[in-house]
Amino acid sequence: MSCKEQKETAESENTNESEITLGPKVTFTDDTINEKVEVRIDGQHFTSYVYDGETPKPILYPIVTKSGKTVTRGFPFAPRAHERTDHPHHAGLWLNYGDVNGLDFWNNSYAIPEEEKAKYGTIYHQEITGMDEKEGKLTIKATWRSPDDIDLLEETTQFIFSEKGNTRAIDRTTTLKALQGVSLKDNKEGMLGMRMTRELELPSDKPAEYTDAEGNVTEVKVLNNKGVNGDYLGSEGLTGGDVWGTRNKWVKLEGNMDSETVSVTIIDNEENVGYPTYWHARGYGLFAANPLGQSVFSDGKETLDFKLNQGESTTFKYRILIHSGSNLSKEEIDQSFNDFNQVVAPQMTTIFDGDDLDYWEVPENNVWWAMNEGTLWAKSDPDKKGSILWTKKNYRDFVVQMDFKFGEGTVDSGIFMRGDDEKNAQIQIGESGSLKRDMTASPYVPKQGYPVEAEGVKELLKINDWNTIKAMTIGNTYKAWLNGSEVMNYTLEGANLEGPIGIQLHPNREMSIQFKDISVAEL
Repeated sequence: MSCKEQKETAESENTNESEITLGPKVTFTDDTINEKVEVRIDGQHFTSYVYDGETPKPILYPIVTKSGKTVTRGFPFAPRAHERTDHPHHAGLWLNYGDVNGLDFWNNSYAIPEEEKAKYGTIYHQEITGMDEKEGKLTIKATWRSPDDIDLLEETTQFIFSEKGNTRAIDRTTTLKALQGVSLKDNKEGMLGMRMTRELELPSDKPAEYTDAEGNVTEVKVLNNKGVNGDYLGSEGLTGGDVWGTRNKWVKLEGNMDSETVSVTIIDNEENVGYPTYWHARGYGLFAANPLGQSVFSDGKETLDFKLNQGESTTFKYRILIHSGSNLSKEEIDQSFNDFNQVVAPQMTTIFDGDDLDYWEVPENNVWWAMNEGTLWAKSDPDKKGSILWTKKNYRDFVVQMDFKFGEGTVDSGIFMRGDDEKNAQIQIGESGSLKRDMTASPYVPKQGYPVEAEGVKELLKINDWNTIKAMTIGNTYKAWLNGSEVMNYTLEGANLEGPIGIQLHPNREMSIQFKDISVAEL
């Protein structure tokens, strides 16, 4: 290679390095006088972290697209013409909740009368602990405090700001540590919230009244719908007002602003309590994800009443995409969801392949479990005592998968997830002895029964053929799939977080069932 060729190659390599390294540059300006941190990308305003006490919580406000469109409502700080002026606690992007040890953090605002303030909690910004412009990372600490100055929760929040093409993104990770015993009782008002600009509201020609947790009524009057054209799309296919009160792994709100397509998408994380979250997404501009208020959104079928003991913590992770200039497709959002959740196919380990039971604790005087032609047969003994085949190893977060086929009698089996007491859910296979009907893939909890029922099983279950069931537990959340379709998601408060996996042959039954291709992956 000549010296000239070497020089040209080196210059080419340096140019490529620069193109990779530079990219959109995030900068932070800590304005201590006005108590905010301005966030800019390539010199253009994106948002500000505001902690000036104008609202009883820190917020991101305003939020601006790459093309310069403000997607958050102006009121109450900088009202714009024709926008609604209801719900003064809806400002920018925030995270709080409507019932924390009986205190309402969600609805607190400057509009609360002095004589009512004892019912409301406040989040106080404490300090900025990190500003990393190279990573676009801003880290803060805050305290959730009662009106009589009792600290309930210590909050640590990390924001990561970025831009790729016409999409700006905010990744918010908030860890809440209990400074004393804390109860976050089921409540409609929560948790990650945004209040959107008028153009992104859903058109409506009817007045409406909305009631908060204390019974206070706010009337939302009919406004001029000129330019109002927002619409919701959930990951499960629902649109418009039908998204409210449903579970989705992400929801997009899209509309046109000055003839430009603009969207805001909130993405949930599989590690969050209550995933996939319920959505408190209203047509009038409130766009919120609420993983904790399950009773309200399920019409009482589910109840969480999440609690933290002193010293315990929980973490909530959300990604917000602010896109302009085109439609952000479902495929693009799904890819962002996968990236945010680091979705990688788990490496499964076979724990039964038809040859032996080396991974299992075979019970003494075994008359229940036998191998035959590559399958594991479970059959009731003459006395119908039943049996559980346990793994030798304990697991924490894991996914287990197996094929099963019903045999003789009324099959009542299941997969024990980390044990068999009231702190562990069993994923049912076959008929429930108490309900006298098939409950395959539904969770059973001793002393509680079946808190939720798996959906769509009747159409998926093959009574006379092999089925594939997959069950996953991460923390206190349980999910199940039947023949490739997700059918169940359940959160068990106070769940045991470590223990063996078991396969059950229920006592007091005359039955048989076959299993094969059993594998597990630790997550």
